[in-house]
Amino acid sequence: MVGPGLQAGTGVGACDRLFTMLTTVRVLAEQGPIKVELARWRDRLVVVKRLQGTHPVLGERLRREAEVVGKLQHDNIVPLLGAEDGALVYAYCPGVSLAEALDRGALPLPRSLKIARDLLEALAYAHDHGVIHLDVKPGNILIKGERALLTDFGFAKDLALTAITAQEMALGTPNYMAPEQFKGVRTDPRSDVYAAAAVMYHMLTGAPPFGRQVLRFLAGDDRVPLEPLPDSARELESVVRRGLQRDPDDRFDSAAAMLEALTPVVERA
Repeated sequence: MVGPGLQAGTGVGACDRLFTMLTTVRVLAEQGPIKVELARWRDRLVVVKRLQGTHPVLGERLRREAEVVGKLQHDNIVPLLGAEDGALVYAYCPGVSLAEALDRGALPLPRSLKIARDLLEALAYAHDHGVIHLDVKPGNILIKGERALLTDFGFAKDLALTAITAQEMALGTPNYMAPEQFKGVRTDPRSDVYAAAAVMYHMLTGAPPFGRQVLRFLAGDDRVPLEPLPDSARELESVVRRGLQRDPDDRFDSAAAMLEALTPVVERA
């Protein structure tokens, strides 16, 4: 099975011989039955995400991920190169994840702004194509040279496809999860706006918003404080706080609108 953006039986699509031509270099990650490997394929390095054994729910999620990412082609989204049942082949993007970069603390303002702009451009494009990511976090943002790329659409919602996840299930990472998503709502692109603002806050302060009290905030406690941004990023305070509003109606209407608000600051940095 391949997504709309892939061509079966060609150099960038799925075919019967696709995975017989892969040579594993090393295992990058392993979570339960999902293994992620660096491999060599057709004289290039690629990243393979594969399901080990039989797991109907995860198998269906990988098939859905192929459908979703297969139709997204953007400079700030890691491209899917091929797909077969139970395995996906992504382009290898050498560099570090934003999570690794943040291990050393807050990032300089110009670097944070560039990453935020790339992220919002990727999200605006995905939303224009009916796709909500729903797991935007530093670990799913790759830094390749001067460019940031969004990856891992495993939790994504394609508004054009039938749901495979029960509405009441909360999937995502609490530190970057919008309050409505925490309650099981997975159909609002403004959930990604919240996550983008949470990532911005982490880049600028060195820690995610609401800290160890994030679950209290997500559960509805408005007494949980949001510490201010450092003085060096004070001109971004209104943008970040608006993105982090509990009510989606109080946030930016879209990733594109948040990007528009951010652009003048990027240009001055």
